[in-house]
Amino acid sequence: MTENANTVDSAAVPQTNRSSLTVVVVVLLILVLVLGGGLAYLLLSGGDLPFALPGSQGVDQDMFIVSMDNLVLKPADLSDPYRIVSGSHARVDNGQFSNGFGAAYGKPFILNTGRVDGWDLAMERVNPDDFTPEYVRSRVEIYEEASGASAALSEDWFWAYQLEDRRPDAFLDTNCSLGSDCLTYMYKEVKAGQGAVIERYDVAFRYQNVLVWVFIKGQQGEVSEDLVLDYGQMVLNKVQLLGQ
Repeated sequence: MTENANTVDSAAVPQTNRSSLTVVVVVLLILVLVLGGGLAYLLLSGGDLPFALPGSQGVDQDMFIVSMDNLVLKPADLSDPYRIVSGSHARVDNGQFSNGFGAAYGKPFILNTGRVDGWDLAMERVNPDDFTPEYVRSRVEIYEEASGASAALSEDWFWAYQLEDRRPDAFLDTNCSLGSDCLTYMYKEVKAGQGAVIERYDVAFRYQNVLVWVFIKGQQGEVSEDLVLDYGQMVLNKVQLLGQ
């Protein structure tokens, strides 16, 4: 009997369905592994995901801007008595940022990183006899995207790399685990006529599209890298609550 050309071999249908089902199952397994691995990384590192989820824009810009004055360190956050340095509790918009660093650096920085806004606060200790940092300063900045905040901390743009008058005495070779792109560095000077060694420790890192910068300054023995990391963690905790 002659076979009809339009007749479909019924034995082939189950095989085709099985092949399609196999492909679907493999794709689903890959998605589970990728997403599960990313979430595990997030939980273990305290940072953000190592990839961008579709539709994820990071911390909401409007929410950040109305809350940013509460994200920096304040006297109530520290166990020892501190007071806010007069005039230091202030917004740092892009115009102020550019003026503060100089237009030659500030304007290209903003255009290439997508910086949006920020807040800065400095504190000084109340009791000179306390063995605590003489000066504590923190800043938070919001960027349009996480990639821009990451670029802001890169050797191509971050001020500690790019500006000679802000270049530290040493970048500290440590495994900083605060957020992402974390780096620590320090400055050291000797007070003329007193012989006192003044040290300053800085930490800068990123949480999603937010950049955090904290530094402490005081006599040798009053400040340390571990202490500035503790202060940085305090700011990170605030930003993470906002990002939830």
